[in-house]
Amino acid sequence: DAAAGAVVRATVVGGSEGREQVTLVADADGRFAGRVVLAAPVLWCPARPHLYEVELTVGDGDGADRVVLTGGLRRIEVRGEQLFLNGERLYVRGVLDQGYWPWSGLTAPDDAALVADLEIARRAGYTLVRKHIKLEEPRWLHQADRTGMLVWAEPPGPSRFTPASAAAFEAQLAPMVERDANHPSIVIWGLYNEEWGLDWDIPGSPERAAAAAHAYGAMRALDASRPVVENSGWSHVRTDLVDWHYYDEDPQAWATNVAALADGGREDFPVKLGPDFVVDKSLYGSADHPRTGVPILNSEYGAGFTSLERAWSMRWQTQELRRHDRFAGYVYTELADVEHEMAGIVDADRRPKDLGGLDPADVNAETVLVVDLVPRQAGADVEVPTEPFDLDVHVSHHGPTTVQVRVRAAWAAAGTPLGVASVGGLGSGSAAGVESEPVKAEPFTLSPAVTLEVPAPGQVTAARLHLWLVDDAGTTIARTFVDAGPIEAPNRRGARRVG
Repeated sequence: DAAAGAVVRATVVGGSEGREQVTLVADADGRFAGRVVLAAPVLWCPARPHLYEVELTVGDGDGADRVVLTGGLRRIEVRGEQLFLNGERLYVRGVLDQGYWPWSGLTAPDDAALVADLEIARRAGYTLVRKHIKLEEPRWLHQADRTGMLVWAEPPGPSRFTPASAAAFEAQLAPMVERDANHPSIVIWGLYNEEWGLDWDIPGSPERAAAAAHAYGAMRALDASRPVVENSGWSHVRTDLVDWHYYDEDPQAWATNVAALADGGREDFPVKLGPDFVVDKSLYGSADHPRTGVPILNSEYGAGFTSLERAWSMRWQTQELRRHDRFAGYVYTELADVEHEMAGIVDADRRPKDLGGLDPADVNAETVLVVDLVPRQAGADVEVPTEPFDLDVHVSHHGPTTVQVRVRAAWAAAGTPLGVASVGGLGSGSAAGVESEPVKAEPFTLSPAVTLEVPAPGQVTAARLHLWLVDDAGTTIARTFVDAGPIEAPNRRGARRVG
């Protein structure tokens, strides 16, 4: 009762207007509500993560109680099959992060560790972090706000389904929204993951499908300003984004299935649940769910057992996702190793791995090269050519304006990192490499192919073909490579000599 009638002064600082203030009076329940109108708001975005300070003050003089918090203004929208941030097209280039440290578990050792993880993601070219089944420390969200990293946030989930477990799961949602909704970095709310807590059987259980749909409705009632994913990765019943989780070691199968998911040729994908147990998981758990008109994106992928194989798969699998204009983005698995999952771009202690000369930032750039090639194996995308050959290359450009570019290529010694000065030292009669005709790359539209006439690298057992994209000013804006080397026979890979 004492709070009723109390007066709070709310001041917003940090905009072009200087300071805006409003006086609020508590209602009978001791709650305050009011609105501060900003005539020319500065919008938050990754390129300019502008934050306002909101000062809340009760009382005067020495007895005043003052709290300062930050927030940002931005709009995330779904328009048909596309995402928009502040009216501009958004393509998600994300990485999954489980928020785990080997010496402190789910608790970060210090604030510096939280900041460092965001910086690792940023240096790797990612613009979004999917914080996987974990309500992360609010200080991490603040750093994401401050540094301009987009966030896909989701709560932990139960393991098995009962009505009580579904109710307990939903009980997390209101506190999650109350605590975190003012973070502009959060642009997607996730709920269940792969039917965990739903006994992995939405298609076979109307009760479990209803639980996922009910959670979606509950979340939308709490916050309709962000897209909500009710069952990340698997069969969807009510969702704002159709996302899918697909892991495959076979480059040809990956390319074929990704293309079929993009053009609607198939609505399912293989999921390996055991050594000899593969099931086809459907994108949809309801016949009524629209098959078009909703953004579709990958939110888990990756392959390989060693760091070199992981880097190889990242390079080729990501380019296949960029090949298809229909997709609204991707989320790679994952940022850092976690106990039995050696899938990180860094290890559990956040130390860099040997990625065979690959910089993930080249894979996850705004503009990338897409090569018409199905690679054979890590370290040997193709056999060493003995004759000149034609190579078709496309450009996937996600910048705001059209660019006119040329593709260049030159051989270098095997393993040579991209961007080094020694490129062009191999190849018959072509020390300076080769260059394509000009091609125009339109935003969010895969360019037509340009054909490079590539010379053979000469008498070598292995080599690396560097490919890079230059604009009219000669600035390099995209890079990739093709490795040439001896191809191991499939039945010899991993064999051990006996005797």
